[in-house]
Amino acid sequence: MKKILIITAISLFAVSCENNKREKVQREGEPDVIFVENQDNEMNAAIENAKKTFKTGFHQALLSKNPNFSNFVIKQRFDTPDGGGEHMWIGDIVFDKGKYRGIVQNEPMQPLDVKLGDEVVVNIENLSDWMYYDKNLVKGAYTVKVLRKTMTDEEKKQMDSQGLIYE
Repeated sequence: MKKILIITAISLFAVSCENNKREKVQREGEPDVIFVENQDNEMNAAIENAKKTFKTGFHQALLSKNPNFSNFVIKQRFDTPDGGGEHMWIGDIVFDKGKYRGIVQNEPMQPLDVKLGDEVVVNIENLSDWMYYDKNLVKGAYTVKVLRKTMTDEEKKQMDSQGLIYE
């Protein structure tokens, strides 16, 4: 059974492993990595919801130039040499000539064609999540919300200390 990686981009974000489907790996100086089986129905539903709402949620908000909106990021699946995938956040998003570009926000766990700090063109076919802030309200973040359910009270408290609200 292959596993896919979900890398969180929220500082101080940690998830405990309360079931066999999700396992956390901590890395010094990097966000935690959550291993998720590719048959994880709840995570797959979150990814599908992110894809369905991308144009009406993320895209419209990005183009709106609303001063209350900030921190636009897209999570993309990158293929790994073992045939699996690693999901990483891309920040500093711009939309130009019909394409989204941004900067890779995480160091990959496996050898990939990209690394932390690389500028990439987002492959929308491999989109797995998106989010942005409307003041302190987090929009999108479907996979983050799934992972948040497995957090301990202390981890949630630490995440909430950022002052963000997950609707």
